[in-house]
Parts: sequence; C-alpha cells; structure tokens
Amino acid sequence: MRHTSSSERHALTPLDKMKMDIIVDAQATESQRDKANEDMRFVYVAGGMWEGFLETEVDATRVKLELDLVSNPLWRFIGEWTTQRMGVEFKGTDNATSKDDSDLLNGIYRADFRRNSGKMAIDNAVIESATCGYACFKLATKFEDDGDGTNENQTIEWRPIHNAYNHVFWDNSSQRIDKKDARHCTELSNFTRESFEQEFPGKQPSSAYQAESRVDYNVNTRKEKFFSVATRYDVVRKHETVFVYNDLVTGKPEVFTQEDHELIKDELKANQFKKFVRERKVLKQSVTKTVFSGDDILETTRRIPGEWIPIIPVYAYRVYVDGQEWYWGLVRKKKDAQRVFNMQISKVLETAGTKGQRTPIFDPEQMVGDDMAWQDPAKKAWLPARALRNKDGSVAHIGPIGYLDPSPVDPNSAVLLDLMPKYISEVSGEMPQEVFTSEMSGKAIEKITKLINLSTEPVNDNRNAAIAHSGEVYQAMAAEIYTTRRMVQTVSRDGADGQSQLQRMVIDDETGKMVMSNDLRGKRFKAYADVGPQYDTMSEQAVEDIKGTLKLIMGEEAAKVYVPILMSLLFKNMSSVGLGELHAFNRKLMLTQGFAEPESDEERKFMEDAKARAENAKDPQAELIAAAAEQQLAEARSLDASSVQKVADAHLKGAQTQKTASEIGTARAKIMGEQLKVIRDQAAQGL
Repeated sequence: MRHTSSSERHALTPLDKMKMDIIVDAQATESQRDKANEDMRFVYVAGGMWEGFLETEVDATRVKLELDLVSNPLWRFIGEWTTQRMGVEFKGTDNATSKDDSDLLNGIYRADFRRNSGKMAIDNAVIESATCGYACFKLATKFEDDGDGTNENQTIEWRPIHNAYNHVFWDNSSQRIDKKDARHCTELSNFTRESFEQEFPGKQPSSAYQAESRVDYNVNTRKEKFFSVATRYDVVRKHETVFVYNDLVTGKPEVFTQEDHELIKDELKANQFKKFVRERKVLKQSVTKTVFSGDDILETTRRIPGEWIPIIPVYAYRVYVDGQEWYWGLVRKKKDAQRVFNMQISKVLETAGTKGQRTPIFDPEQMVGDDMAWQDPAKKAWLPARALRNKDGSVAHIGPIGYLDPSPVDPNSAVLLDLMPKYISEVSGEMPQEVFTSEMSGKAIEKITKLINLSTEPVNDNRNAAIAHSGEVYQAMAAEIYTTRRMVQTVSRDGADGQSQLQRMVIDDETGKMVMSNDLRGKRFKAYADVGPQYDTMSEQAVEDIKGTLKLIMGEEAAKVYVPILMSLLFKNMSSVGLGELHAFNRKLMLTQGFAEPESDEERKFMEDAKARAENAKDPQAELIAAAAEQQLAEARSLDASSVQKVADAHLKGAQTQKTASEIGTARAKIMGEQLKVIRDQAAQGL
C-alpha cells in the first residue's frame, strides 16, 4: 500500500482516517496473524495439522493421520488454570484510601465478576493466548436493568473477544505489553446482513475493514457473507487546572476542578476551616468510543467511563525483535515435530495396509486362463497355477519363481517415530511417570512439578500482568459509575454474598461529625493479581488443615483457647448440602466473638444490636461463648447421619469431645443451658 503523506491524511474525513488506521495497524501484524490463525487451526480444526504441508497432487492421495501429541500439554496447562484461577485484589496507595475502601471495591469487583461473565471472558482469553500467543477480553458498562427506564444505575461486565488476533488492532507504535501507551485501538465485530440491519436500522451493510484471504484453507467455510463493524477507542490526554485546599478539621487536602471551583469559590473563601493551598495543572486522561462501518459513522464519538482503553491484551510468550512485536503460544514451536511424526506414522500405516503380506511372483504362463482369483487371494482357500515345463513336457519348476516381501520400517523412520514424541514431551514440560514414586510425599511431587513447569512460567507471568491491568481498568470505570447513593451487591473473599450502601453517612470517631463512607471517588488503589486458588479449592484445603490442627492439639492445654475458633473456621469452610442454617449461625458467632469483621450493613446492624444487648447482660462474653458452644453441639446433633459421620469421624472423635467438655467444667455447662434459652428467644423475635 502506498504511504499516505501528512497533507493527504489531513484532507481525509474522520471516517477515512479511522479506516486508514485499521489498514496500517493490521499490516504491521499481518505475518503474526497468519501464524496465530495457523496455530489455532492446527489444534482445533480437523485436518489442520496438514494444512500447508505436503499438499501437492501426489501428496493429496496419501494417508494423512493426525495422532495429536500437542494438545495434551496444551490442555494440561489450561487445566492448571481452571483449578487455580486468578482474580484481582485492590489495595489503597495513599492515606486517604482506607482498608474499608479497599474491602468495598474488592467486594463490588467480585460480585460484578461473578454475575457479569468474568469467568467466561477470561477463560476464553487464557485458552486462545496459550494456543496462539495472543488474546483479548474487554470490560464495558451496562445498565443494571435494561427494562427499567427509571433505573440509571450501571454495572461493569466482562465480554470475550474471539480470535482477537484477527479482530483487535492496536496503535502500531505502542510497545508495552499492556498497551497502556497506545493512542488508539480498533475492535472488529462480524455481522451477517440480517443482524447488521437489526442492530443498525436504516444503515447499509458494509465492512470497515476486509482482510485479504491469505490461503485457501483460511477462507471462512460458512456461506454467509460477513460485514465487519469497527469500534474505535481513542485516548484523550489534556492538562486541566485544579485548586487545592486544606481542610483544617480533618487535615486532609481537597481538590476541586476549575468548573466546580468557580461555583463554590465564594463559599470556600468564607469558610475559615478551608485554607487555599495552590492552583496547579494536572494531566487528565479519558477515552472516547466511535462505532463505524465502511460507509457510515454508526455511533457518534462519545466519552466512556474510565481512563484506559477497556480492551485487555493477554500474551503467552512475547518479545520485540527488529522493532517488531513477536508472540507465540504453546503450539507454534512444536508443530514441525508433530508434522514429522504424523508423516512417518502415516507412511508406516500406508505400507502396512498395502504391503502387509509376501507377494508371490509367477511367470504369466503359469496363471490359469482368465482366472482372476489372484487379484483377491485372501478370499480363496487355494489358488491354481501351472507348473513351468521343459520342451519335452517335463516339469521344470513348480510354484512361484520368487516373492516380493513387504517393506521393513526404514531405520530413519523408526528413529523419528521414537524421537518426535520424546521431543514434544520434553519441550512441553510433560511429566514422565517414572519421575514419581509411590514413596514420594506431596511436597516433593509439588516441588518437582514446579521445576518441570518452569518453561511455562513466562506465560503465567504475562497472564497475571494482564489480569492486574484489567483491575486498573475496572477501578477507573468503577470510580465513575459507582457514585450515587445506592445498594450494591458484594462478595467477600471467602465467597459469601453481601450488600453495602454507597455514600453512607456515619459519625467520625475522631471529630464526632457526620462524614460520608463507602465512597470510591477520589480514592487511589493498586490492582494486584490474586495468586490464591479459587474459593472451592481454598475451602477444601482449609478443612484438611483444620482437621490436622484439631487432632494435633486435642488433649493439650492450647485446646481450650483454639478449639472455638478452629471449629468456627471448620464450619465456615464446610460446603456440604443442607448446612445453610449452620453457616448463618456460625457467621454470627464469629462476629460476636471477634473472629471476623462485619462486611455488610446487615452485619453491622446485628453487631450494634448485640452490643446494646450485651451492655445489659451479665458477663456477656462468657454467655456468648457458652451459647455458641451449645449451639454448635445442637447443630451437630441435627445433621443427618452421613454428615454426623463425616464431621465427627473426620474432625472430633466422641471421646475427645467428652474430654474437652469435662475440662470446661460443670459450671460452664450450666451457663450453656441458660444462654441457649436466650438464643432461642432471640430467634423467635427474628433477631
């Protein structure tokens, strides 16, 4: 394509400029896109392992087996991800951002991720990046209820981008792995004629960009014609004037934009507790979005929430060579070995199928007339053949004059058939079974596994960096949409659902004044990839660890102190069916005993009520402990036989329970009975 001069570009319409950018950005990655497409087809499309390899007219008639040696290590890597998915953990980065602020943002993030397709979008990106080296997912805002015109509340959702190597084109001058230095990015979405007309009524279907068909097998085999619609994201950076004041009461600085300051400057001047500090310039970054086809601007340019392009690139292996980005996944470097193995095994099968028996050689005069039996000798018990005779009629030779033996396996082929699987296994980090023995401990196996998997650690590291970047993008968007006084859904780190009210007014403990809490505006966070396993795995591991600890301390003096909290944690992490009431009571017990902090307004209300009741109660701490112990025993007795067996046999034996109860003493048992009545009375009143 001819280079466009700056004057020629200046004369282009905004639509033509954006279309030109797609062409330039796409051409910069053309060879990479070809390779990525080939990698995907190699693994997932039948016949893909032979595409572009031995495709002459002669080769087209040969046997072409696909004994897949590449997919197993690929899906083992993906399986490791599914058993230990990563999330995002937010932490405050300045004094104005408290732990409560971080907990609130973390809770909202987990709830959005769970209900708004976070798992699906990231799983797709992990699979594609592991396969071809590059993938993307994106974040977007949506209304909580599209059917309610009065509900203006928004939430954040995750959306997968399939085959991002052919549908996402970044500013070709950007070099960072997270693309935070990109000035623009374009995402292509495919529409059929019917879907285009439904999505954009009154507009003529046309493609914003149409990639050239690179090879025959790359052409879409579906009959429908697709039209590509482009969504363009542009980063806008500009300097703005802000005014900084110091609040003499709280000692915290307050920053006002020029627009806001103009409205309240007289009020600030009259306020003796607001001291003007300085006026300064700050760099503000925002993102705009434009949707267009080949002929029209379908959605005019508008600003979207956040300050970063909401498309998250995910790489496997990635380097820069000669000023160009190169990436690959777990497939590309193994394709040649896989092809060699398939070629050799196909050759062996072809030989075995066509020349598996010794072929006798006869003189044509030996064959009996027009008898065609020898063309299919397997169907005959015996076959006729004349003897060769001398001129005088005597027999000169009976039987075949020789044999054509089947071809033996070529020594070079035998070496390749043995070498290629070993090569693929070694470079893939496969774990040969002879490495492990039955005497090995779990720790030893885990250590060996980590050493063997070091080759994929760069892939894990790049993936985690992408997830952390998605947290930055999410936080910037959340700071703009979670800005009204409303209830939001939250999920705690241990997976418990909850609710919290944004912009809730509370009394400041230091000043005694009403202040606003649960407000994400103006807060600063750092997003980290949460390296812990998913909650189900954590729970299972926690149960096993608690079981071992209980067995270790039973009968010891430490049991009196640690058994209550260990039992609470045990019940918390048990995931058997029918334990809802036990979990609910156990949560209240942990709150009242100080083993946990309230995470929702409902729990805060419960703690306030419990505190008020405790002020009028006799020895409330002893009574709460006694009531908790009695309730735990009652809950255990109410479990079905299988649950009793599971809990009692695995954790606390009957003899150990009796021994512990004996150590508590008869006086405490009496208090248990009295407090049980108090708990039941509270339950009857709905507390």
